[in-house]
Amino acid sequence: MESISIIVPLYNEKESLRQLHAGIVEELKRFDAEAEIVYVDDGSTDGSAKVLAEIQSSDSRVRIIRFRRNFGKSAALSAGFHYAIGEVIVTLDADLQDEPSEMHKLIERLDSGADLVSGWKKDRKDPLGKRIPSKVFNFVTAYLTGVPIHDMNCGFKAYRREVVEEIKVYGEMHRYISVLASYRGFLVTEVPVVHNRRQFGVSKFGASRLLGGFFDLLTVIMLTRYNRKPLHAFGVFGLTLWTIGLGIEAYLTVGWFYGRWIEDRPAFILGVLLLIVGVQFILFGLLAEMIAYSAKREDDYSIREILEIRGQIGEDSAVAPSLESRR
Repeated sequence: MESISIIVPLYNEKESLRQLHAGIVEELKRFDAEAEIVYVDDGSTDGSAKVLAEIQSSDSRVRIIRFRRNFGKSAALSAGFHYAIGEVIVTLDADLQDEPSEMHKLIERLDSGADLVSGWKKDRKDPLGKRIPSKVFNFVTAYLTGVPIHDMNCGFKAYRREVVEEIKVYGEMHRYISVLASYRGFLVTEVPVVHNRRQFGVSKFGASRLLGGFFDLLTVIMLTRYNRKPLHAFGVFGLTLWTIGLGIEAYLTVGWFYGRWIEDRPAFILGVLLLIVGVQFILFGLLAEMIAYSAKREDDYSIREILEIRGQIGEDSAVAPSLESRR
């Protein structure tokens, strides 16, 4: 079997680390493969670093990445992806709400042809105040992005290596890894997994992340749907405003022919404003198109494989040079 890297981002989770590691070690016995366990300490201040050092002293498969301060989960995952060496990469949170014994379900689904498998906390054990916003968030995200995942924010995922090499995780984009991977053409799916109640500590995420999540969703939509055609986003919105403004002014103009004074009516000012703003949005879209064109990347695609039948064209042929000569 291919080599496996387990990436565990953590922040102040010292009470759960030993139990978590024991669960990961037990689950890895299922696989006949080389494995490493990468703990990414996101600036913990509770003594997690000491516990990790003790774990590493008894298990040579453990690698530890320590940040100078708390940079966030996306940064921790990005570092883990960069330094992991496995062909199969599994991520899970350190709070024991993800059950390590479920790892084989994700990897088996990868073996069936998926590129990214996300855990689905179907029977979620979090308080109602977290479950309801999460359901709304997942429904809206799935609807707007077209990626039918029930639990976008689940940290329990399995990836083929080429997935983490192609996607970029920054800011708070870890919530939308499934969307970014699907946009690149990877097969994204999910499997139900066991979800446990939190045993130690408190959640590191509060209600304030909902607003940030909304802005990140807008960013993801722009990056996936409109990054090469920004005029389609700005233009539709601008044209809509301009049309409404034109309709208001046309209505007032017809009234003017019947002797109705229009200059001091609020609708007149609103119509003019919508016309101006609509034109501005269209111009923004055109400028964004110019910027996108000038900044076009050479790797604006994702190759699954290249199939060739070698030896059919002579080496001295000037009609079809070899692939190596074109590189």
